[in-house]
Amino acid sequence: MSARVAELESQIRRLVRQRDAQPADTFFALTHQQKIDALSVELIAWQLEPDEMLAAENAIRAAARRQRRAQTGSSRWPVVSGAAGILGGVATAGHLAADAGGPPLIGGALLTAAAAALALTAADRARDTREALQAEVDMDTAQRHYADVVRRHARAIAPLRPLAIHQEETPCPSPQSPAAPSRPTAINPAPRSGPAAAVTGGHPRAGSRPSAASSSTAVA
Repeated sequence: MSARVAELESQIRRLVRQRDAQPADTFFALTHQQKIDALSVELIAWQLEPDEMLAAENAIRAAARRQRRAQTGSSRWPVVSGAAGILGGVATAGHLAADAGGPPLIGGALLTAAAAALALTAADRARDTREALQAEVDMDTAQRHYADVVRRHARAIAPLRPLAIHQEETPCPSPQSPAAPSRPTAINPAPRSGPAAAVTGGHPRAGSRPSAASSSTAVA
């Protein structure tokens, strides 16, 4: 088992003690409870899938070691280049000061070794840069895998989250009766015959004249 499990248990116990030392309805206690929940989910993931979590942790540690080694680099070639350059410069200066007729063999050999070590240093630096970039990519991949395992257990523990009140409740529109269109009051036409015609008829029409029968009855 990884040392991460013991570390998680120790952190949870410490946070629980700090949370219980404060009132339950304070921001301090709520913040500590959120941290306790997150660490508890990670601890449960370690308990349910120890092999998967251990593989992800080992991948993270291996990538971190490779990245640290690449960033530190190899120190032997810079030391060789510096030492050979200094000794070659001194040997060349001494040879010139002695006014020797031949070429400075010792100083030239040392300066050649310094140049070769400098070239190897540049090659190592380029290789270390590539390895550091690759180690960073591997570390990100391993960290995402670790987080995915923990997140999968977090969804299994709490599959549903309560929505906010303003998202759950939608205002109901108040029922409104449709406004009846205003229409002019219809006036029923007067009946043309029958008793209703005698009551509602009123004056005779303007263009009508009394018949002969009615006039004779009036004279009698």
